[in-house]
Amino acid sequence: EKVLTFRYHCASEFLLWPLEDMLETKETYGLLCIGRKESAVGYLRGNHVEVVRDFTSGVHGKHRAGGQSQKRFERQMEEAETRFYRRISDEVNKLFLGMEDLQGIFIGGPGPSKEKFVNDESLDYRLRDKILDVVDLGYGGIEGIRALVDKIQDQIANVKYVREKQVVQSFLKEISNDTGLVTYGLKEVQKALNMGAVDKLILSEKLDTYQVTITCSNCNYKESRTVREQELSKLELSIQDENCPDCGSNTFNVSNSVFIIEEFGSIAETMGTDVIIISAETEEGEMLYSTFGGIVAMLRFKLTY
Repeated sequence: EKVLTFRYHCASEFLLWPLEDMLETKETYGLLCIGRKESAVGYLRGNHVEVVRDFTSGVHGKHRAGGQSQKRFERQMEEAETRFYRRISDEVNKLFLGMEDLQGIFIGGPGPSKEKFVNDESLDYRLRDKILDVVDLGYGGIEGIRALVDKIQDQIANVKYVREKQVVQSFLKEISNDTGLVTYGLKEVQKALNMGAVDKLILSEKLDTYQVTITCSNCNYKESRTVREQELSKLELSIQDENCPDCGSNTFNVSNSVFIIEEFGSIAETMGTDVIIISAETEEGEMLYSTFGGIVAMLRFKLTY
């Protein structure tokens, strides 16, 4: 999925409300572009990039004087550079430590600045453990964030596929061990969702299923059906010849149709359930769709019905 939007928020503090409102269905990657004079911090979520803070160091270039004066100046500049990196680390720690769905951090920048930042170890160890790569870039700051996103697209795809494989393998392990903590199929998963029993809802991105409500305009009888997207038009025609089981009239019409991923996602959000969308580009992802219908759930507790 290509990055489509790029936004820069200019303020003295981090813009936190977009982070709080982001859906749990997409992974977040931290982006740090570190330069000696300019740096920036942002994140990548789905196909959206947000730059939340940029920094300027005030560190000057090389000093031309010689002798002790030059050495003292260089030492002062090194100390100023270190303080700059630690200021960035403090802000990054505040932002990313509270981000539960942070999958990893990519760091880029020109010259040795990024390595100095990493080696300073002022970044919290929990975030250091999430560093996926340190990338060479031609410049720092906000423009460097754009370049960093371009450089890491393939790596993000690889991380995503590994995570998807692990999720499906975890589901298959629960099935093989007969733990009773998984269920699959549209009706079974929907029932478990409504009971608040689902910890993780796992859906295939190949799903093209809609939940359709047909209504008798004569007596208001309602009936729910599940159809694939290409069958919607056919259903609208076929129900015109059906008789209502309550009043016998043939006045059915489609009163509502909802994409199943949206429907289940809405219930999951209400129940505090994590939603994971799995591509079909791995063997496990294809198995999820072809064998289990693309709708499975890992449960918080065993169901007794």
